[in-house]
Amino acid sequence: MSEQQKLTVLLTGGSGVLGESLIDCLAEDFDLVCLARKSRIRHPRVEVLKGDICSPRLGLDVGAYEALLKRVDWVIHAAAVTRMDGDIDQIFSVNYLGTENVVNFVQQANVPLYHISTAFTHPCDYYEGVQAETPYEVAKRQAETLVRSAGIDVSIFRPSIIIGDSDSGHMPNFQGFHMTMGLMMSGVLPIVPCPPAGYIDLIARDVAARAIANALRQRLIGADYFLTSGPQALDLNGLLDLMCQSMEAQAQAFTRPRCMAPDIYERLIRPVFLPALTGNIQAALGRANQLCRYACLRTPLPTSLPELLGEPAFSARDVSRELLLSLNHLAPKLGALTRMLKQPMPTVAQASVA
Repeated sequence: MSEQQKLTVLLTGGSGVLGESLIDCLAEDFDLVCLARKSRIRHPRVEVLKGDICSPRLGLDVGAYEALLKRVDWVIHAAAVTRMDGDIDQIFSVNYLGTENVVNFVQQANVPLYHISTAFTHPCDYYEGVQAETPYEVAKRQAETLVRSAGIDVSIFRPSIIIGDSDSGHMPNFQGFHMTMGLMMSGVLPIVPCPPAGYIDLIARDVAARAIANALRQRLIGADYFLTSGPQALDLNGLLDLMCQSMEAQAQAFTRPRCMAPDIYERLIRPVFLPALTGNIQAALGRANQLCRYACLRTPLPTSLPELLGEPAFSARDVSRELLLSLNHLAPKLGALTRMLKQPMPTVAQASVA
């Protein structure tokens, strides 16, 4: 295929937080085919196929699957359960078994693969006493081993914590660490089990997508890339300062959370105070405390952004501004978050139906 011809790219996870930004970056220069279980993708330049990575043949019938094998030139696998504290069975099914089905397709099509993982599969330098690794980390690490042992041309992209767009803070849905930040801002999480000097690596979703798109335009394959802020990462004190700034600008009351060493929190705070809380709040704080692991980095993560974006573009980034925009986008939704926490927990029967 000549450089002038458009590649046909199969994208999984196109309706996700990163996937939406990937579509914006890729749709003009590539023939983009998105596999979606529930089609929420409405883009004039994108072809949407209804499918499911957790099903044989990606949920397609034999004819559609064979036709797709013949015309795809590259695969970007971004579909995943991204809740770092989510249901273990669902995380394994989507993040590992789903990846296995995508790898089978790549092997049959004999095309390169961009596999989207997480920076936290990397051996991170955490402070002592942090929460244990999450099921999300475990499944993503297993999936990386799978793709690396599959005998295919593959590059792995490892984003850190994804926040809203760099120029607006827009985030289509709040998940994971956004919920933790919301609990801090609303006063539900008054004590944070993290050292104040702990680094927290955040990456705007459009910045991560642009880095992947640049790699694809250069046909880069074989290496692994960290989509992280690296030396530009903020520490927790910096994050809390920006929360104060955001809440003050919107005339909302804010009590700055207190930072505490993780091991002290586990010994003195968790066993005394958490059991006394109502079900929803107790569950939310449990998840938030688990995710605080990612704000306990002793040293910054490595980054590949200077290579993928160019050194001038990387140096021009303002991570504090990007985070402030995300916090400003989150702040008006804090009332809905606290109201949700006051709702009664679903019964086992209700939960199973959902």
